[in-house]
Amino acid sequence: MIIISGDVPVHTKAICDEITHRLKEKGIIPSHVEGYNEGRWIAIDYGDIMVNIFIPELREYYNLEWLWSDAPVVYSNKEEER
Repeated sequence: MIIISGDVPVHTKAICDEITHRLKEKGIIPSHVEGYNEGRWIAIDYGDIMVNIFIPELREYYNLEWLWSDAPVVYSNKEEER
């Protein structure tokens, strides 16, 4: 489970586009993408990995971190070296 915040829907869509583009370059295609049109909560299903991209209000409301509170948490602000 990966949980990401974007400031506004256009930002969440850009994050989604970048994730799907970079993984597609490596031959990894999501089985499903949900919520892209609204951009408030985008869920990208990669089978074993689920990517959730929220606007801050919905991330706080649904609080997925609490549902997975017993799982290890990893924070990253570092961009992957190219």
